[in-house]
Amino acid sequence: MKKILAVILSLVIFAMIAAPMSAMAEDSCGCDTVPIIYVRGRATIYLDKDGDPSDPNNYTLPHVPDGFIENALKELVPVYTKGYLTDDFSEFKTLFTEYMREAYADYALDNNGEVTNNSGLHSREYWKNKVMYDVHKPSTDVSTPDQAQSEIYKYFYQYDCRLDPCETADDLHEYIQAVREVTGHSHIKIVARCLGTTIFSAYLAEYGWEDIDDIVLYNPICFGTEVNNSLFNGEFYFDADAVDFFATQNLDESLPFTLLKEIITLSNKTNGLGMTMDYFNKTATKVAKYVIPDVLRVCYGTTPGYWSMVSADRYETARDYVFEGVEDEYAGLIAKLDNYHETVGSQLTEMYKQIEADGVNVSIIAKYGYQLYPIVINADQQSDMIVTCEQQAPGTTSAPIGSKLSDEYVNKAKLDGTDKYISPDLAIDASTTLFPDSTWYIQNMKHNCYPHVVDLLMYKILRHEGEKMTVFSDENYPQYLIYEGEENNGDSLRPMTQVDIGDPIEQPSFLELIKNIIINTFNIILEQLKKLFV
Repeated sequence: MKKILAVILSLVIFAMIAAPMSAMAEDSCGCDTVPIIYVRGRATIYLDKDGDPSDPNNYTLPHVPDGFIENALKELVPVYTKGYLTDDFSEFKTLFTEYMREAYADYALDNNGEVTNNSGLHSREYWKNKVMYDVHKPSTDVSTPDQAQSEIYKYFYQYDCRLDPCETADDLHEYIQAVREVTGHSHIKIVARCLGTTIFSAYLAEYGWEDIDDIVLYNPICFGTEVNNSLFNGEFYFDADAVDFFATQNLDESLPFTLLKEIITLSNKTNGLGMTMDYFNKTATKVAKYVIPDVLRVCYGTTPGYWSMVSADRYETARDYVFEGVEDEYAGLIAKLDNYHETVGSQLTEMYKQIEADGVNVSIIAKYGYQLYPIVINADQQSDMIVTCEQQAPGTTSAPIGSKLSDEYVNKAKLDGTDKYISPDLAIDASTTLFPDSTWYIQNMKHNCYPHVVDLLMYKILRHEGEKMTVFSDENYPQYLIYEGEENNGDSLRPMTQVDIGDPIEQPSFLELIKNIIINTFNIILEQLKKLFV
């Protein structure tokens, strides 16, 4: 009898233990809507000068004092000229570095990559001191960008963008656990944007992806940025075509600036701009290579977050260039940079392949159609001005900015059956990318543009019923999309088609250019005459 009673008691005890464990293994919320966590991109840095650091209201924005830039130029220009005449820029380097040290004094981190001046809102101000509500259940009829934005931003993770992504990943882990607890869901979905993709990638490398259903990498920079690659390696190069395209895309449409753009293009066509750029490449780039290490070590070079934007294949040369001769002084910072490179940066492509192979849906949203800043070596690549298409979506094949994929290339793709992945404007081929069926490209959207019309696309990807949403699932959201309009003010996102290829950058013919210059010069003269007689 005692044995029977003991067995019964054992079974009861086992049931009491197993029941809660089983409940934890399943979603306790009772709904089938997995919460979405949004890992934002780079955020503004705040400073705590004299208030309670736990009170966000006591933080102010860092700013450059009035007249600082004007005074710096007045002093730097003569010193630069002296260096040019004597071929000795040591005085210029010292002076420029001191000005940059002063400008970034409240922003730069110390030699260990740590905050020393209470700058940056800490995680306790972002989320730990705030009540987290179970608000993950979306409305049943999300159909507008604003509705989608509201749903995606409900669990909005913020962080100090300067700090070591691996350390921030630990805080993100706590945040994810808090969301899971408050919502009662065992799984989550993730949107990581811009610099947030390095934070999230560091999280994946440390904590894995067993609890994640879907991932959207939105305008990712975790695979590197061309601008940071050049800056952190001291490799500046002025390209005439790049300057021409950059001016065309970024100067406004007023009559004087339109004429200026046409004159720049004409100068480029007649090689005048090229000769000017050759002069800069023989002088300014040499000085930049000499000056940059000292300058970086008093500003961006102390921030692991910005180092995470250097491509894995360019990291070691950049590290050796910036810290040559001062390795011991910056040993703490270098250790953090090396750790991120070894455990995250150099593993990214294989890691995301494995994540997809393990059943997690991975999607990428990339941008293109803009000229890179015209100071980098590879300035002819399709980009969002800062990050190339190939960096946002590894493996992407693209035509140089202002060009198209060749007829030979397109015909071969037709024979191979991969032409369905080629953009209607013949600028991009997605067949070679990491995730051909789940990578979207948006034409003519700058890096710092994050409109709500894209939130609706992300929402549809994350809430797609049935099988994973692909670029072939919804005729309104094919692989290639066109963005136009003013951000969040009547803007739109529409399918790119063979008929509607958007607004790819193109140069006018020489004769058309001459005609436009004559007409616009005449119109400017007329405007000035009207002002005289009115």
